[in-house]
This record gives sequence, C-alpha cells and structure tokens, in this order.
Amino acid sequence: MFNLQNFQDHPTNRNKKVFLFKETTHANYFENLLIKEEIEFEKQIDNDGDNTIYYGVKKGDFKATQKINYLTIGNFRKPFIPDKFFRFFLIIISFIVLGLAVIGAIVSNN
Repeated sequence: MFNLQNFQDHPTNRNKKVFLFKETTHANYFENLLIKEEIEFEKQIDNDGDNTIYYGVKKGDFKATQKINYLTIGNFRKPFIPDKFFRFFLIIISFIVLGLAVIGAIVSNN
C-alpha cells in the first residue's frame, strides 16, 4: 500500500510511534528539534537496506513530535511553482479569469 506519511505505529511496541527519513539532512534537522524540545527518542539507521533513518518516540509525545515533523518537512519543501515569473503570471491570469466570471455573472442577471 502506498503511504504518504513518514510516520507509523511501532512494529513491536504499541506505546510508540516511528518517524522515518530517507534524507540525512532532514533526519539531522528533525533530531536537533527533538533535542531542543527535550523529547526522548530512539534512533536506528537501516544500514542493510536503503539507509532509512528511524526515530521512535512515545505516543504521549506524538503531538509535539508531529509538529516538529511538519516543521522539518516545511523547511525542506520546494515551491510548487519554482519560477517566480511564471508564479506571478499564473496568479494574474487567475485574477483575470475570476474577474471575467464575476462580470459575466453580473451581466447575465440583467
């Protein structure tokens, strides 16, 4: 099954959640935030497989850890439309189409 989340239940301990990262820089950023927030964790690196880095945290700390996870993802997120010119061009075109729709609705009611 295809999973878009980077966390799951711990396979052997029902009282823990596991966060996983494929990129070392993302994992290091996440780990630094965990240390800063004083959240206890276990770390494991899958050296035999694809070098995925796993962090196990208590379910009681899940909400705070999930916030840290979102901060980590947001820090490394790339813009949806990376070209600044095209991004503004798309916004302008959208406003023009919206304006034409409003004008069309007003004219058709008269």
